Amino acid sequence: MRITSTSCICPVLVCLCFVQRCYGTAHHGSIKVTRNQTKHIEGETEVHHRPKRGWVWNQFFVLEEHMGPDPQYVGKLHSNSDKGDGSVKYILTGEGAGTIFIIDDTTGDIHSTKSLDREQKTHYVLHAQAIDRRTNKPLEPESEFIIKVQDINDNAPRFTDGPYIVTVPEMSEMGTSVLQVTATDADDPTYGNSARVVYSILQGQPYFSVDPKTGVIRTALHNMDREARERYSVVIQAKDMAGQVGGLSGSTTVNITLTDVNDNPPRFPQKHYQLYVPESAQVGSAVGKIKANDADTGLNADMKYTIINGDGSGMFSISTDRETREGIISLKKPLNYEKKKSYTLNIEGANTHLDVRFSHLGPFKDVTMLKIIVGDVDEPPLFTMPSYIMEVYENAKTRTVVGTVTAQDPDSANSLVRYFIDHNSEEDRYFTIDANTGTIKTAKIFDREETPWYNITVAASEIDNPGLLSHVPVGIRILDVNDNPPELAREYDIVVCENAKPGQVIQTISATDKDISANGPRFHFSLDEGLSLNPNFTLRDNEDARAMGSGTQFWSPLPPAAARET
Repeated sequence: MRITSTSCICPVLVCLCFVQRCYGTAHHGSIKVTRNQTKHIEGETEVHHRPKRGWVWNQFFVLEEHMGPDPQYVGKLHSNSDKGDGSVKYILTGEGAGTIFIIDDTTGDIHSTKSLDREQKTHYVLHAQAIDRRTNKPLEPESEFIIKVQDINDNAPRFTDGPYIVTVPEMSEMGTSVLQVTATDADDPTYGNSARVVYSILQGQPYFSVDPKTGVIRTALHNMDREARERYSVVIQAKDMAGQVGGLSGSTTVNITLTDVNDNPPRFPQKHYQLYVPESAQVGSAVGKIKANDADTGLNADMKYTIINGDGSGMFSISTDRETREGIISLKKPLNYEKKKSYTLNIEGANTHLDVRFSHLGPFKDVTMLKIIVGDVDEPPLFTMPSYIMEVYENAKTRTVVGTVTAQDPDSANSLVRYFIDHNSEEDRYFTIDANTGTIKTAKIFDREETPWYNITVAASEIDNPGLLSHVPVGIRILDVNDNPPELAREYDIVVCENAKPGQVIQTISATDKDISANGPRFHFSLDEGLSLNPNFTLRDNEDARAMGSGTQFWSPLPPAAARET
């Protein structure tokens, strides 16, 4: 290389660069740094003054990941004052000098002794100096230069966030965006195609596709049905070198689940069902279940059951179990096999959450017929009345007929009935009952004034099934007869004043009767004829018809001395 100057010929250090390049040739401009200019910028030249002496070189490069047996040649420093006699000594300082980069101080040849990784460090800043070996004085001013690590494609693209788990609604339009995946490449994006990534799908076609530039995954088919297939495993590959042969690649898995939409109406597995319910079923109890199937899940499978018609709509009701999505059939009124042996219900099951987008797939309801068979149950005898009231006179002889209870077998068998009295108290032993006819008779003589009323319980059972019992209360009223004489209401002790006038009332007396009013009062008062009469006193019956009769005594016209009498 020949260096000229308009003012003088001065020594110049020349740096020669030898670069091993991959995937093309790089071009670099020369930089001339004078004594007053040590800073350089790659590809540009700054000149401030006419140089007297200086360095001239191309940018240095070293290939990363060099695996050869010998140190990698980087370039050469050379001064135009070097006559080849070994008098010039070249010195290298800065990043990696003496460890990574070594220089032959006589020839100026620079070598790299280690394999470098551009992804760890992209360039090194060093300083070059030429001195006179004999005088140790600098021949050139120290100047800075850069050794750039040249990239090779030694890093495969990587997905840092995978594997992915995502969802997309079933029945989505083709081209619906599912997810965007991104792979990164640690190679130099400014040099060649080492970091230029292209995406492709390795597994998951024809259901999904991926945009080769953006990595956006989309649905590739119309109307993907969750009920047909719910889960997909999609493998996406990212390849550098713009997808060319020889590029490095990495992959990730995207697990895609189709979420449910209400695109399936409920359907009863059968159009006709039959249910057996015994006539003994309790009102309000659940007597059966029915269920319509829905291929959807969650809210999309929720439904409500309704009895829309049928002769059993007044006897039965239906509710919806939200957990099992079953229709629960309950009894509203008592069943009687002897009156009606079967009922028919038309039951509808309908979705409660509709999606208008799929209304064309409806209607989202279904109807089935349920026939309910009433089962005959051996029931206990049934009394003709819920309770009985009977009467018998007091003092009636034992075995006097009080009355009759009647019960019948409600079943079609019409079994014979037997009667008996539940002896739960002493009162129950005062009566007997004919086991065949239900006729109740007295077992003792009753006194109404002692006990006016008796309550007993009569039971009835079938001969064929004595364990089935019915009970009925029987109240027996004891009727009154006039079997009690009247009695003075109390003992009377009468005091008469000596100056009482003749004809003056001195006492009113009254009487009571234990019998009822029909057999007791009205009383007649008179003086006992069997006793001697006192002429000083008289008794008058006032003929009062009230429950308490009374008589009145008067003074006689005799002197008061003879008037005191009880």
